[in-house]
Amino acid sequence: MIPVDGPTIPLAIPERTLSPPLEAEPKVGGFGDIFEGMVVSANTQIRAAEAAGEAFAAGQRDDIHGTMLALSKADIELRVVGTMRNKIVDAFYELWRMQV
Repeated sequence: MIPVDGPTIPLAIPERTLSPPLEAEPKVGGFGDIFEGMVVSANTQIRAAEAAGEAFAAGQRDDIHGTMLALSKADIELRVVGTMRNKIVDAFYELWRMQV
């Protein structure tokens, strides 16, 4: 678990396979699809960074610069996803408190 502003989010998300929808019309991608793509991308980056770190620790890789770069990219991407999640939750609560 990596702490982000507020609750913690898991370091890696289990992979799942997505089957295409059984619709006649093509589905137009919405914000949920974009956010899901960001989460999947961050998860992929985290897994690559973990692999690079483990390879460096095991002595199979001697590129400390590349390893640190992979870890930094994963950290930045995870922070972006966490910030987006926090903004979405804040927007939801703002709409919830709105008086109609």
